[in-house]
Amino acid sequence: MNPLGRVSRAQLASTEGEKMERIRELAEQKIDLETADIEELIKTAEQLQVMADLSGSDVFIDCLCKGRLDQAVVVAQAKPKTARSLYSEYIVGQLILRDNEPGVFYSFSTGEYVTGTRAITNEVVTIEQKILPIIRGNRVIGVVIMEQDISMQVSRERTVELFQQTADELGETLWEVAVAETNLSSLIHEGVILSNSEFLFSYINPTARMWFERLHLLIPPIGTALSSFHSGVLEQLLVKAYERGVEAQEFTFGDNVVLIKAISIRRAKQFKGILLLLSDITELRLKEKQLMIKAAVIKEIHHRVKNNLQTISSLLRLQMRRTKSEEIRRSFQDSINRIRTIALVHETLSYGSIDEVELRGMIERIVAMLVQTAVSPEEKIGFRIVGEPTILPSAKATSVALILNELVQNCLDHAFVGRTSGFIEVRIENLDNLLRISVKDNGLGFDLTAVSEETLGTRIVRMLVSDDLGGYLTYEHNGGSNVSFTFPYPLEMPDG
Repeated sequence: MNPLGRVSRAQLASTEGEKMERIRELAEQKIDLETADIEELIKTAEQLQVMADLSGSDVFIDCLCKGRLDQAVVVAQAKPKTARSLYSEYIVGQLILRDNEPGVFYSFSTGEYVTGTRAITNEVVTIEQKILPIIRGNRVIGVVIMEQDISMQVSRERTVELFQQTADELGETLWEVAVAETNLSSLIHEGVILSNSEFLFSYINPTARMWFERLHLLIPPIGTALSSFHSGVLEQLLVKAYERGVEAQEFTFGDNVVLIKAISIRRAKQFKGILLLLSDITELRLKEKQLMIKAAVIKEIHHRVKNNLQTISSLLRLQMRRTKSEEIRRSFQDSINRIRTIALVHETLSYGSIDEVELRGMIERIVAMLVQTAVSPEEKIGFRIVGEPTILPSAKATSVALILNELVQNCLDHAFVGRTSGFIEVRIENLDNLLRISVKDNGLGFDLTAVSEETLGTRIVRMLVSDDLGGYLTYEHNGGSNVSFTFPYPLEMPDG
């Protein structure tokens, strides 16, 4: 609404009955209606609050002033309780001008429902109006107006309009630069081909001409069809560019690979032609192919190393069976486990990325392998891996795997002596540039004073944690043993 003045709150109706009485007063003072017409307005006004709450809109009833077709007066108003009102005060009694709200007066004169008209309130809010005539007999005695805030919608429309204007200006600039050939060779180092609105060649820059010669292609004469270029290879690209605005596709010419970008040029929203940008990506694709070959070779090497390590493991197992010394058998088994752990890392790298491994999955496979090997059928040793999936550089994967092998094997050897069941938990924790891996059991625990570097397993763990990972070890005893190693993370990735 566009009210011409304001009224004080002392003049506002405070009860429904007073509001209805206010309608009668305004009707007598400013409106030329019969008593029955006024009663019809009052009945409609009684429903305004329900309408306002259901629609989340400010709702009004306007009536034409006596003897005037260009002025109306607000006789009733309801603010929504379900949404924010567009008005800080009530405006009953205020005048409305035709020039400010033409949709309202159109409904008065035609008796038609009006929707989609827009206006700006005195509080500078853009609104959309829905206007419904109140008809008694064959006369319009008033109109119901519903107003909603559409400021956000208008803002989005302006943004879209700005983008469209920018796109048109850019297209126009490209067109003018291309047609004028103003320093185009120095501005664009790619091959440039321009067509007109009929898809006929209209410009080819020197770089594109040089490429045609190098690729042993005929330079198309100006005025010939773009679609005829090299047996029609551009036809599908041009159709997509016309429909979508921009499209790109790679083409192979002998041993050369060319990326062609097609840009639809429009000026004042009218299609003017197509701009083709040609980029030689032969060297890029060749390097990608070389990298793929290198990666395949490296994966094959990992696969063969894994197979060789498994062969060594099998030979050691055969030799282990020939000895009767339990101590020697234990040494053989420890060596076999270490070899199998390293083989598992190489197997992981042969099937996945050659630069990194997923730590949690690798740990789960290592622990499962060790438990299966060391636990007899009558024993029940369970385990679980706790922590989010973590990526580890492949250069450090073997060290971490060997450390875990020693720590888990130590649990299996010593934690559950004299027991037929137990549980091992491996936990991965990311601690802000540090990674902590803990191996905990619910077994017998150990005497911290007895922790020594004399055993080979302990020496291996300390050396790998300190020298290779740059980390440190922590021992705890709390209803079992808990050994953790912590090291910097993320680690520096290996050079590509």
